[in-house]
Amino acid sequence: APMTEACHKLFQTNKNPSDAEIERVFKLQIQTDHPEKMRELSSLNGWSKLWDASYSIVLEYFRNHRSSYVRKIKDTVYTVFNLFTCKPNKFTGPKEVRRWKESETVKNARLNLWNKMDNDPDSLYFIEFILQRSFSKEELQIMDNVKFGITVILMLLDPTYDQPEVSSSKVQERIGKWDSDVVIQRWLKGKSPLEDDNIMDNDMISRNYNNNNSEEQNTTESDLENNLEETNETVLAGKMS
Repeated sequence: APMTEACHKLFQTNKNPSDAEIERVFKLQIQTDHPEKMRELSSLNGWSKLWDASYSIVLEYFRNHRSSYVRKIKDTVYTVFNLFTCKPNKFTGPKEVRRWKESETVKNARLNLWNKMDNDPDSLYFIEFILQRSFSKEELQIMDNVKFGITVILMLLDPTYDQPEVSSSKVQERIGKWDSDVVIQRWLKGKSPLEDDNIMDNDMISRNYNNNNSEEQNTTESDLENNLEETNETVLAGKMS
């Protein structure tokens, strides 16, 4: 169906599209699948009427499509780290969410994200395994999907994010901090994040990292400034393949 195809294609490259972008992709999909119908609509000036009638349905469908990926990622994290029995629900308050995320069980899961699953040199990192269970191989070739997946995983376990549901707007906000997140950038460069790093809490990470590793941090920031785009795409392509 055009709506299904349009929403799926749009999600791969834009997780928070504007109304105009949703309309453009939906219109293009109808034109691809039903060119004769599209010509008829255009000749009768009927597209605007169709879009006005379809907009709210398409928007809701896209949001549900996006939410299905979030649920898949969350369920995989809960399964991999055996968190189903104690996970919060949508009615859990911020204080209880923080208490859960600060528990030893969740803390260990958070640290294990950056560890290999066993002693085999070719073993996946836990975070890679979760991504591969949540996205298809083709989807993981798209950088935007990798960023989205990792960000949802981190927010789910991050004690500084005290909401029971992973908000799409907050995911986008934190994806915007991707290039400055020391935990992620250390991992992309093949280094283990520091144990006292608070995942995705950029201000805290910067303070801890500067205090404990000022010389290495200066080098890392210089490297990132010069090579960040190349490093991200090259390393992630290798990790996800």
